[in-house]
Amino acid sequence: MTDLAIRSLRKTYGRTVALDDVSITLAKGEFVSLLGPSGCGKTTTLRSVAGFVEPDTGEIVLGGKSLVGLPPYERDIGVVFQSYALFPHMTVAANVGFGLKMRDVSRAETAARVAAALDLVSLARLSERYPSELSGGQQQRVALARALVIEPEVLLLDEPLSNLDATLRSEMRDEIKALTDRIGMTTLFVTHDQAEALAMSDRVAVMRDGRILEVASPERLTELPGTAFTARFLGGRSVLPGRVESDDGGWIFRLEGGPGLLLPPGIAETSPTHVVLRANRLGLSEDGEGLPVRVERAVFLGETRQVDVRAGTAEVRVHLPSERAAPPVGANLRLTIPDGALRFIHDPSAP
Repeated sequence: MTDLAIRSLRKTYGRTVALDDVSITLAKGEFVSLLGPSGCGKTTTLRSVAGFVEPDTGEIVLGGKSLVGLPPYERDIGVVFQSYALFPHMTVAANVGFGLKMRDVSRAETAARVAAALDLVSLARLSERYPSELSGGQQQRVALARALVIEPEVLLLDEPLSNLDATLRSEMRDEIKALTDRIGMTTLFVTHDQAEALAMSDRVAVMRDGRILEVASPERLTELPGTAFTARFLGGRSVLPGRVESDDGGWIFRLEGGPGLLLPPGIAETSPTHVVLRANRLGLSEDGEGLPVRVERAVFLGETRQVDVRAGTAEVRVHLPSERAAPPVGANLRLTIPDGALRFIHDPSAP
């Protein structure tokens, strides 16, 4: 059942196109992330749904009701901003209850709903504190409780974790996902962090230049990216351009400035333009089969070692277990590419 439908949104600022035919639907209780770099249109999309931006054209429908032209307070939508936007002169309870006050909810009902919302985010004991007396994670919980206390149909999250340190960010990511799953809240989440999008979402919409390039589950995007941009943006892989060539009755994919990779049956007909190599599935050996490569650099990353190697002019990234010694820079090795480590894609518009 479709809960939120965004259809053909377009928004321009002068000659700048912020949104270009953006369309996506969310099912009831679904958690969907808009993922992309700064300036790709994800926040403009979210603010259009919230009512803070009026699109030039397009339609936004929530539960069968058009939201176009409605002010934010009539849209039945909860929003958590990147900055949290808490009122510093109000207590936690007053901040959470502000939206109810604006809706003329009775004092008794407001008190009950605020108490329930604070209990939901485990902040009941801090109801009389002020924002300056809270940690970043606690402030984030207050903002979340304030968005949920109005009992919205949809929750919008605009990079709410970006101001937290790495450890707290991971903890809050898990808490938000568990909470929205528990209450069955339809959620649209904006982030530029790949790990957040993959860990929290039922589906991820990858955006670039005001457009949605593809929408899929985290697993499918990771294993079967449909565009070179998606493959690069998700990280942990090399995306190399090339061309299909005939070779002794078979077909190879010739890397630009590098060696050729044997194409599996049926792949040549798809006219691939790029090969995607998963860094954590590649291997390096001193001899045997594989592409001849030269080690350019090696970096220790904690659980893995990142080794960048060069095959001709093509640079490939490899992630090795951290317990394995780093190969010396300049060493000539063999790059092994097992099944499942590569994917050929057709994306002629990508460099």
